[in-house]
Amino acid sequence: MSRNFPLLKSLLPIAALVAAFSGVASAETCTGFKWSVATELSWVAAPDAEAVETGGKIVSIPDKAIELTLEPSPSVKLPATPGIKKQAIAKNSFSGWFSIADVGKPGLYQITIPSHAWIDVVQNDALVSTVAFSGDKNCKSLRKSVQYDLGAGPAIIQISGAPDKSMKLTIHAAEKK
Repeated sequence: MSRNFPLLKSLLPIAALVAAFSGVASAETCTGFKWSVATELSWVAAPDAEAVETGGKIVSIPDKAIELTLEPSPSVKLPATPGIKKQAIAKNSFSGWFSIADVGKPGLYQITIPSHAWIDVVQNDALVSTVAFSGDKNCKSLRKSVQYDLGAGPAIIQISGAPDKSMKLTIHAAEKK
């Protein structure tokens, strides 16, 4: 037994190195976005999220992810015509929407989603123009982030063409550069 001790001693640094790097590998950073998505990563990784069904309403923008239950795209009646052509939305995809009673403070907000889908924001019965967008195909937790200049008051968030029946998305004021 004492003869194997030198071998164990020599393997210790390797074991420590493997342990250190395994923690780094599990902490996704998603550096391919044009802006930081650190808040979004922590929110989608958290077990709690504000649940809302398609057509539902939330009072204000929460400080956590929103879990939106979607419906088959062909059967969903969105409040506004999406900014993407209807034929670009796969028939086997999912879509949905929810309203926010009051955005709160007007300003630049970003909406981030985990998969390929189309995002629209409606205020004052019109689609809000995109200010900027970014994405990272290599990020497993988040795929797309879009920034909008929102006014105070109500807003509708529409998702079109998502691959899954539910989506954990985030909305928050964009960080100042």
